[in-house]
Amino acid sequence: MRFRRIAVVAAAAGALLAAGGAPAAAAPDTAGTKTSFIRVTGAVSIDRSDPRVGHVRAVYRCTGTGALWASVKQVADRSRDPRLAAEGSSAIAEAWSDSHRNAVTCDGRVRTAVFTVDQLEPYFTENGPTGQKSDVYGPLRSGWGWTQLCLFDDANTEVPLSDMVFTRVVARR
Repeated sequence: MRFRRIAVVAAAAGALLAAGGAPAAAAPDTAGTKTSFIRVTGAVSIDRSDPRVGHVRAVYRCTGTGALWASVKQVADRSRDPRLAAEGSSAIAEAWSDSHRNAVTCDGRVRTAVFTVDQLEPYFTENGPTGQKSDVYGPLRSGWGWTQLCLFDDANTEVPLSDMVFTRVVARR
C-alpha cells in the first residue's frame, strides 16, 4: 500500500513540475520544529559491479517516521530531455532504476546519505506488476539523468518533500 501511495504521489509531483509548478523543497515550520527538506547533491554514480545500480547522494532532514523513493531515468542518448519531467515519462525512458527500500533517519538532524537505485522492484502497469524492470529498461550510462527523491515524514504524510533535477550520471573507475 505504501509503495503504491509513494508511486502515485511521485507521479503527481512530476506532473506538477511538468505543468510549470515547483515541487515543495521544504515543509513549513510548524510548532517551532525544524523544517524538513531533501536535496540531491552531486552526480549519480553507476555501481562498478552492476550498471543497473546507481548511488544518489543527498542531504535531508525529517522527523518521526520516514519513507523515501529514489529514481533515476535516462533517455537513449542520455541527454537532458525535458520530457523526462512529465507524467508517464517511463514510456520514453531507456534506463530507469529506482527504489522504495532506502532507510532514512528522521530525528530532526541534518543528515547526508547515499541512496541506492536499482531494477529489483517489479515493473508496474495499469494492470499491476508485470515482471522486472530489467526486462523493460537498460542499464544506466554516463550522461544526464532525471533524478527524483521523494521523502515522507510525520509532517509530510500526504505530499512528499521532493527534489527533482537533472544530474550527471557517471561511471566510476
